[in-house]
Amino acid sequence: MANFGLWWIRWNGSNYESRMNGSLREFKGLGFDYAVILGQPAHIQYTGDAETDAYNLSEYLSDYMNMPYYVTIPFFTPAKTPRGNITGSFEGSYWERWINVFAGSSDPNLRGFYWSLENAWMFKQDQIEKGVGISYELIKAMSQKIHSAGFEFIWIPSVPTMNIEGTNIFPWYYSPNYPGACEYFDYVFAQPNYYMGRINNINGWTLNLEGLKLKYNCWNVFMEMEADECVIGGGGNCKTCSDSINCTKLASDYVQAQINNIGRKYPQRAYYFGVTFDVVRQVDSYCISNLGVPYV
Repeated sequence: MANFGLWWIRWNGSNYESRMNGSLREFKGLGFDYAVILGQPAHIQYTGDAETDAYNLSEYLSDYMNMPYYVTIPFFTPAKTPRGNITGSFEGSYWERWINVFAGSSDPNLRGFYWSLENAWMFKQDQIEKGVGISYELIKAMSQKIHSAGFEFIWIPSVPTMNIEGTNIFPWYYSPNYPGACEYFDYVFAQPNYYMGRINNINGWTLNLEGLKLKYNCWNVFMEMEADECVIGGGGNCKTCSDSINCTKLASDYVQAQINNIGRKYPQRAYYFGVTFDVVRQVDSYCISNLGVPYV
């Protein structure tokens, strides 16, 4: 069993800095085994030179991340355009050069890479035409590069639909054919976006996910847990953000849905919780009191 926690950083114009409101020691004390390093497009340095951009982040993480982590592969520039040719060759691309810098580092805490494009339909032609998708050939080559270097590759796509089979997580056998992204990643943590109100039935969503994992033999697909500062009375993305008690209940529903469908929590879980550790503490306390199991 392993717990992956999202750890947010930003480039301040001259250096990287953490956006989290606590220390790595606290983070590990909450039960997280791995940090997933990521930032908004404007928070990941972009000079246009992948080696410079990757080197500056690699140096920061080598100095400050004293625990196992997965580093982002940035898709968007701060202007929200792709950092490379989304239908071109992986060889020589911005993304290959970014990976090369990290793969050549000596940081023992680097365990792998996180693909930052959250679009669960990323291989579809209409998404590529809009500049918010990427060819599966490029992801396939990226996966091969990462794995041949001895690292893992993870993805946390947004999946706010009951028709999970219509996403690119699983194979699409109708014309045009698309392979399932699940074959390229070591772990896929699908985001239900139930907490945000984009689906209303987390139990049915989880049941659908389990059925598709069986149908396509994709047992590396799991769920991302979602909560944020709304559960402690702050602002965030909850569909009932003015009601902290209900927001906490919504966050706990992710645990309940897993218990209902597989009898336990998933052995691998990723957690989005904003940048505030008290969010995790609040939901953890609620789950222990009301479900008899911890949140993390």
